[in-house]
Amino acid sequence: MTNTSNWEQQARSQAAGLGRKAKAAVAGKLREATDAAQSKAAQEVEATSEAADAAASAFSPGSVQAHAASMVAGHLEDAAHRVRTLDIEQTVEDVSAFARRNPLLFLSAAAFAGFAATRFLKAHDPDPEASTGTVRNPAPAHEGGGHGVS
Repeated sequence: MTNTSNWEQQARSQAAGLGRKAKAAVAGKLREATDAAQSKAAQEVEATSEAADAAASAFSPGSVQAHAASMVAGHLEDAAHRVRTLDIEQTVEDVSAFARRNPLLFLSAAAFAGFAATRFLKAHDPDPEASTGTVRNPAPAHEGGGHGVS
């Protein structure tokens, strides 16, 4: 019986070792993916900041519009910096703790964010018919072969 329990112990040890290696590999890939997404998001916010800065220079200097666009550009630049330096793991832990303390508020906020994202994406779709593959029916032709007065 000692031989069987020894094999069992070795198998458990090897399985635990493989589990730790798999967990580390998944964590590494997840970290790479989150780093890439974080960098991409920061680039997008930075690009939007640059666009707002360009818009500010398009207005007459000292105007309300130029001042507002400059403020937006500054805030977006700060946001891009925060996104670049954000600790994703700590943020996930903070959000998880918040969700456990306030589940109804968290679910409501998630639903609202999903709704807002959907509205935003629909509003920015240049040609919604092309993306869905639907074709709008042309206006109905006049009956009678077009001999009537239009």
